[in-house]
Parts: sequence; C-alpha cells; structure tokens
Amino acid sequence: MEMNLVPQMAQVFMKEEGGEYYTWPSSEFSVLSEAKLGAGKLVLRPRGFAQPHYADSSKIGYVVQGSCTVGLISGNDSEETVLKINKGDAIAVPLGVISWWFNGGDSDLIIVFLGETSQAYTPGKFSYFFLTGAMGVLTGFSPEFVSKVYGITEKESKTLQISQTSKLIFKLDDGIKLPEPSIRVSQKFAFNLDHNDSSSFNFNGAENSPFELSANLVKLDAGSVFGPVFTKDSSFR
Repeated sequence: MEMNLVPQMAQVFMKEEGGEYYTWPSSEFSVLSEAKLGAGKLVLRPRGFAQPHYADSSKIGYVVQGSCTVGLISGNDSEETVLKINKGDAIAVPLGVISWWFNGGDSDLIIVFLGETSQAYTPGKFSYFFLTGAMGVLTGFSPEFVSKVYGITEKESKTLQISQTSKLIFKLDDGIKLPEPSIRVSQKFAFNLDHNDSSSFNFNGAENSPFELSANLVKLDAGSVFGPVFTKDSSFR
C-alpha cells in the first residue's frame, strides 16, 4: 500500500450556527480506507449543541480544547450517563451508543474523533444516524403515523418533525438547562491523558472498556524529536 505521509487538513462536512463538523474523507485519503480507520473533528461554539445521534463504528474522542457535557445512552443500560469532559480527556463512544454534546463554556470546544471502521457501512468513514432535527429518523414517517405512535395530534407531530431545522448542531438559547453530569464519574468512558502519569490508555479491559481501542498521546517540546518506531502487530497509528 502506497503511504502518503503528508499531513492532511480536515474538510468541512457541516457548518451551522452552533459549530462545525470536519472529516478526513476516505475517498481522498486512501490510507484511511485501507486501514479501516475513521477520523473527524467536532467544533462547538459556546452554547453549541450536537443533537442525539449514534454511529456505525466505535471511536475515541480526544478533547483538544475546551470542555463540554456529554450524554451517553447504551442499549444495554436503562439510564443515561452524563459526563463532564475537559481538555486532555479521551472518551470512548462504543458502536451504537447514542450521544449528545453540549458546550456550556465561554470558549470553543474542539474534539478529534478516531475509530476503527471495519464493520462500518463505508470503511474509513463514520456514518451517523440522528434521532432529531432535519435529518432525524422521524422525518421519514408521515405525521399521521407519528401521531398514532406517540399518541399526539397530527399538528403536534408536524411540530415535532419540522420545528428543528438544524441538521446536526444548533445553538441553545440562554436559560435552557440540560441534565447535570453524574456525581460519580466512572473511567469506563473517559480518561485524562494530560493529568495522568501515563500518556497512554487501553480501553480494552473489563474495567475500562466496551471495545478494543487504545489511545496514546505524544507531546514534543521545542527542538525535540520522537524516535522512529514501528508496531510489531498489524495495528495502525
């Protein structure tokens, strides 16, 4: 496989009032498709909210800048897990887990996502499925059907389907409150790479991980060099 080692800029996939989402398309960066790796970057402005969604791949998000509140809902758990993540945190988002992201701070939030996409619809790419908004699942059904399922009027069902025009991200009005982060923060989903003795963390384990992914953080001071390395297995870095 021919390797292109030139750094690549992410491309804008979606830009809305509350923020942007960027991708590294596998169609242009063939190494992602060959390695079955997906990559994306989420930017949330202050009060920016990424609507509830799930992906067809497991991924790790690393907080490059800022902090945010994250809601996670697993099909195996009847309760929602709400976490506060900060700069330096790595957070695991397993395949099929529903998540939402909110920037309640005063500065922009930047998160980079990396994940293994061998089971994805398109290897090298994250495919997202939205529960609400202009791309939500409810927009695929008639107002009559939605009204019967939820026991509401057709007028209310139309409001439910079309009132939110944003596709992924929008800005919440002041005064709107979201669930508070869980009092007991578990390392099952998040781990800080900046403030820990170890700069690496393996999410594969009985205590910490729902899937087999690991995260490594390398920091170089001015004038420093990271020596040549290679992996002895078939993993990609």
